[in-house]
Amino acid sequence: MKKIRVSLILWLTACLITLPLMSKAWSEHPLLAYPVLSNIPDLVNKQPIEVESLKSFLIKNEKEIENFLKEYEEWAVANLPNYAPLPKDLYFKATGNPDDIVIRFLTAVRLNPNIKLKLYLHLLPNQEVGERTLVSASELTTLKDVSALSHINYVLLSEGDKVQPIDVLCTANDEPDYGFDLGLFEDNNTEFGKRYGFGVQPFGDPKLEYGSQAPFHMGFYHEAKIVYAFGPFLKKTYPEFRISLFKALSEFAFSTGNDYWGWRFMGWGMHYLGDQSMPYHTAPLPGMSALRMIWINLKAMLGFPKSKNNAVQLVSNKHSVLEQFQWLALRDAYNNYDSNPLIAALKEGKTIVPYSNDFVRNVISKESVERSKKVDKALKTYCPPLLVKNPEFEVNNSAELNNLMQEIRNYKGDDAVNQLSNLLAEMLRTYSMSLRSYYNAIVKD
Repeated sequence: MKKIRVSLILWLTACLITLPLMSKAWSEHPLLAYPVLSNIPDLVNKQPIEVESLKSFLIKNEKEIENFLKEYEEWAVANLPNYAPLPKDLYFKATGNPDDIVIRFLTAVRLNPNIKLKLYLHLLPNQEVGERTLVSASELTTLKDVSALSHINYVLLSEGDKVQPIDVLCTANDEPDYGFDLGLFEDNNTEFGKRYGFGVQPFGDPKLEYGSQAPFHMGFYHEAKIVYAFGPFLKKTYPEFRISLFKALSEFAFSTGNDYWGWRFMGWGMHYLGDQSMPYHTAPLPGMSALRMIWINLKAMLGFPKSKNNAVQLVSNKHSVLEQFQWLALRDAYNNYDSNPLIAALKEGKTIVPYSNDFVRNVISKESVERSKKVDKALKTYCPPLLVKNPEFEVNNSAELNNLMQEIRNYKGDDAVNQLSNLLAEMLRTYSMSLRSYYNAIVKD
């Protein structure tokens, strides 16, 4: 039995190694966030706010932030399941030194200390650059490969500029994918990862640049007990930590009159929350039962690993196809914004479930997991078999993925695109509800 357990753990780990390649649940979060947020009258009617650097915010509130972060840590230890406590030597201390205050803060909240955090806006497809100064994606992210961001227009802001809160929120919704959670584990070959207290990376490939992000953006809360018994590392995920931390920081910033950081922190939290509406971020192997996992693992132990290897590749391929479909569909939606059904789904959402401490785990993630088998079936029904049923084919970076919409139409016609769009709209309503619930919890009447 011990041999079987060890083998299954190794197999699950192997499956999850593929996930960091697609560890961004939704591509270009502002495309999703804007229709949701623009349908909140209270938000769109707010007066412009003054742009403020993180350093200025921290200097003005240094002692209060020391107390706040200490209280948050006590709350997190008591309330977050499987939370990795902050090492005592990383606690934020009010030293009065402005030169290292940003690094002290980033270390205390256990973010990658190399993130850029410039003052800027992420423009949407229908927003003009005008006379504003463009900034390269390479100046905003720690990632070496910024090709996936090359289509986006970013414009610089300066401290003291006036901006609309909704623009800050939408921009911040994408930022956690720009390096926030890279290198944070002790086996990631970074000095800060060795100090942060998260231990070894629970899943994913620690050698990949993007690999270490996955445990902070994925939450596996609804697997069968036998799966957790064989793969306890699945519990070591941290979206609840990030979502609760940035909610608390947002509330703190608003309470101290630092509205720019109230909105920016809120947007960061919305990113992680929105990720939980993506089935491939809440179920490690959507569409596969616990018994099937064990069965194909047993076959691999007996010297027949083909089923195991096929499962790994197919999960990777389907995740990529769903994410690409979402991105292409939403980029196109901005061409007929006022009549597009996906935009309408984001605006309408679902009946709001009030936010609570277990909202991430027992509301959004639960809905996402319950939808995962349906999503898996739809991908296999409406997408070309080469992309979702052929484990010999690598979808990532393929010409077929780049031309996905036409590939689907060639396979089963416009109705296939419509069926997948309808299913995407279901997921986007859940996404919309989660953001509005979070907003309401922070911006209390």
